[in-house]
Amino acid sequence: MKIPTWQRQRAAILHDAFATLARSMQYERTRLVEGLQSISLRLHGTQLDCGRRSLKAKFATLRTLYYRWDTGGRQATAILADYSACAANHRMPDLLAREIQRLASVASGGRDKNGKGPEGKQIWKLLAREWKKGNPIPGIGTWQEWWEANHPLTPIPSIIPDFPWCVRSVVRRMGNEAVRKIGNIGRAAANKHLPSMERDYSKLRKCEDYTLDDVRMDFVCIEETTGRVVGMVAYILMEISSRSIVAFMVKPEGPVIKEDVDELLACGLQADGYGVGVGYTTHIWFERGSIACSKDAQIILEAFSGGSIKVHRTSMDGGVRWIGAASDKASGHAAGKAVIESFNRNLHRRLNEVPGQRGNNYANQPANLGVGEAGIQDPSRTTRETAKFQAEKLAQFKLTAMAMGVDAKIKLPFLTATEAQRAVAAAIRDHNTERGHSMCDFHRVTEAEIAPGVWREVETMSGDNP
Repeated sequence: MKIPTWQRQRAAILHDAFATLARSMQYERTRLVEGLQSISLRLHGTQLDCGRRSLKAKFATLRTLYYRWDTGGRQATAILADYSACAANHRMPDLLAREIQRLASVASGGRDKNGKGPEGKQIWKLLAREWKKGNPIPGIGTWQEWWEANHPLTPIPSIIPDFPWCVRSVVRRMGNEAVRKIGNIGRAAANKHLPSMERDYSKLRKCEDYTLDDVRMDFVCIEETTGRVVGMVAYILMEISSRSIVAFMVKPEGPVIKEDVDELLACGLQADGYGVGVGYTTHIWFERGSIACSKDAQIILEAFSGGSIKVHRTSMDGGVRWIGAASDKASGHAAGKAVIESFNRNLHRRLNEVPGQRGNNYANQPANLGVGEAGIQDPSRTTRETAKFQAEKLAQFKLTAMAMGVDAKIKLPFLTATEAQRAVAAAIRDHNTERGHSMCDFHRVTEAEIAPGVWREVETMSGDNP
């Protein structure tokens, strides 16, 4: 064990003083009490370790240390503190420490009044109760076995001794907070106790980070070629530093294939004012739970860009366990996905006035719409009474008339797929030109002085202005 400097200095000073006193007692018949009092007056308060500590040399302390020094072979090492002696004689077995960690991290759901799992005192009481009952405890066995192992020369007492470790010793073996939270409640509760990384988007350079996500639109429309009522899905490419949507795709609800993603990515990286960072790497984040670009496209992007583009596929969230419920379904998550999820939420708000709103889940869907997971929510309502049936009936009539060369001027209750694409494009255009926030370059407006004291934005100036 490493001995602190001040303790070694203290032992050396007292060893010299005790050795001098011992010789004086042998040849000059000096009394021990008088000699220790003299040492106390001379050495008490002596500076140790460059003045960071001082020597405590009271008479009672010196008497104890002198006897220890005398019986210890009159060596300086006898004065050093032996901190490991007690721990070596009363060390908690590893099996018992692991049992304490297991009890501290059992699945409890955090159902006490403070939303926490078992506390140290509760675990100590449980172990002490099993100890009193005579049940074996991992690492130490029954209390009779423990007594025979630790007191071989003393007969087993008639009264059960106390549990050998106190509450504080149990608390020290409970494990860190993150491990207990994972076992008691779940991984989400342990996240704040685990190392984390904070992302500062203000430090990003232009085109340094892109992310993609798919989103189901909260409205339905009519597909022109079939006359069917369908949902719409969008796939979005966002440049994170400015939150700009550099490319997007809107299509009737259905699978988004890798070829669609490759085309969207190619379009976005060639958009005016965007592309690949100059002098630094451009990172593109795909959520593993959604459609990512093809392996061939990734190889082409990374190899032919000379290392300027790096494609990432994120990890998975899955198996989250709640007490009394099945494990959650595995799903993907993207690093920094909150920025694009926030945009998706605002996109829905911008399109709230579009007819055919279905809500973000079947519980919010109008009862007479007749689409989605719930279908017809009102059992008393027939299929013919739903908006979907009526819209498809009108759309089919219009398609039949067009096939016969007649332009039936019928007002459809929902937008067509083409009109829905235009509505989404307008909402994204409004987002990209929005002001009033501190996104990268969004707060800057370029103006020109067209007359003394008269300023006008460059984007709104016409060619006729001087």
